[in-house]
Amino acid sequence: MRTTTRRAAVWPMVALSGLFFVNTFLSAALAPRYAEIVSSLGLSAEGLGLALLGQAVGLTAIMLVVAPRLADRYGARAVARLGALSLCVLTPLIGLAGSWTVLLGAFVATGGVNAFLDLGMARSATDAEKRTGRTLITFLDIPAAVGSLLGATAGAATAGRTGIVEYAIAVGIAGCFIVFAVWRFLPAPAPRPAGLPEQSQKIPIVALCVLAAAGLGMQLAVMDWASLVYRELGAAPTMYGIGNVAFIAGATAVLLVCGPLADRFGPPAVLRVAAVAGIVGMVAATLSTSIVVVTVGLALAGAGLMPAHPLALSAAGRGSVKNQARVIGASYLGMAVMRPAVGGLSTVTSVQVALGLSTIALGVVVLVLAPRARRKPALMAEAGRVGERR
Repeated sequence: MRTTTRRAAVWPMVALSGLFFVNTFLSAALAPRYAEIVSSLGLSAEGLGLALLGQAVGLTAIMLVVAPRLADRYGARAVARLGALSLCVLTPLIGLAGSWTVLLGAFVATGGVNAFLDLGMARSATDAEKRTGRTLITFLDIPAAVGSLLGATAGAATAGRTGIVEYAIAVGIAGCFIVFAVWRFLPAPAPRPAGLPEQSQKIPIVALCVLAAAGLGMQLAVMDWASLVYRELGAAPTMYGIGNVAFIAGATAVLLVCGPLADRFGPPAVLRVAAVAGIVGMVAATLSTSIVVVTVGLALAGAGLMPAHPLALSAAGRGSVKNQARVIGASYLGMAVMRPAVGGLSTVTSVQVALGLSTIALGVVVLVLAPRARRKPALMAEAGRVGERR
């Protein structure tokens, strides 16, 4: 019976993997080309940072006000479909933007529909977990990382060779093909069983919010600004995306072992070691003027900075749905703060130093708060044992 249940979850998990892939692929595919957009529109680094802030505003506003209501009324699958298809259609607007105002609007729009996709994916993954009795969300970070890796690779490979408009449209079309391929296999909403009482959900919510915000903020800051670092170093336009590829390659590699290591040694130990590695990588990427050293440093930083966000969400998922939503919202806050922060700092120093200082500071925060990412709250574990005895 258990084997049949697990087999029944295979196709829904494949479909969710497709959505996680598309979500990260679309953003990572355009990030290496931001340097071209900045040049073509005559923007400063601060101007790009303010435009990127619009994406965080769109994400947060829709997530807090609209997305939960639609999910309650129409179900997680419908919201995920709406978000995925809309994101594929609207993403090319970033490459089509002819002014800063249009670019800002494109980021706000893509951020808004991305909130639908994020919520739909999270709730659909929870439905799959209810059917199988297993924790599955962490496995979905692997196709997400692969999407980022392939997206960054595509952006790097086409930089200086393909026009940004044609490339952005091609990226959106590719995303649509994947979304339609997995459309019918997405898991249907599960019935809502009576859960544990709210008071039994003891998790360090504030610490997890900060961990999630720091984790996602660091990741997106590097993805958004790495190409401008290479431009500052005098790299050829065809090499602007190398840092993105290196960072995502390191992040993808660590995801393959992060789960088993956390199971064996505990999430706090994994976070501590990873934070140290991430800080060392960013120090190298900040202080060196060698493209090779910077690239190696960003690869190490990818491995070190990646675990904070998923492990924080995993720990929060052991508490109430409301608390997990708060942690997701905090992730958006981290993204909203980090993107313009790097641009603002770059007005008084280089983008390379601004990115390094920002990410190193957050890496120290992760190192300090790592012990709070404990595996399971005591009361919830006790409730689970009581349930088993019944």
